Amino acid sequence: MPPKAVAKTLPRRGGLFTGVTDNLAALMIGLKYFVNPRRFSIYYPKEYPELRQGYRGFIILNKAKCISCAACARICPSAAMKMIRVPVPHPKEPEKKVTKQFPVINYQRCIFCGYCVDICPTEALYHVNYHDIVYDNLAEMFWDLETFQKEPEYKTALEGTPVRLLIHEEYGLVKIPARGVREDGE
Repeated sequence: MPPKAVAKTLPRRGGLFTGVTDNLAALMIGLKYFVNPRRFSIYYPKEYPELRQGYRGFIILNKAKCISCAACARICPSAAMKMIRVPVPHPKEPEKKVTKQFPVINYQRCIFCGYCVDICPTEALYHVNYHDIVYDNLAEMFWDLETFQKEPEYKTALEGTPVRLLIHEEYGLVKIPARGVREDGE
């Protein structure tokens, strides 16, 4: 025979007055940080977060290094990387054409995991320290072979100031200009 379910009641803590004061206390905390001059906000594109070495930004193909192994397309967990066939000159007979496979990427699906870069045996794929691109339509997010070989323009770096985010003991999360700052924040 299965055990009977017993409904437990939780004791009420305080009353209506306690609930109102708790909500007011939460609102006051929000108001305090709203008027705080050191509050955390990046004024993009005039400021942009500094991207550290090893940041996984957009993926670029070096076509000359690609050996058409398709390991990148096979390992992609989101199926963003596909192989396409392209006619190229034969290495020994330039007048003759052979078909070779090259990867292309669909940034609608890419999750920037970096598996394709890690598995590439010839390092034909690499990440750039850039992640801000605006597209006018979804079709532009599918990079063909020509687009996949060019690094995107880093317009924000030309116009803005890089900022580094640090945790300050007194002020919490603060931003400072990134140029001329050591790793320890001094």
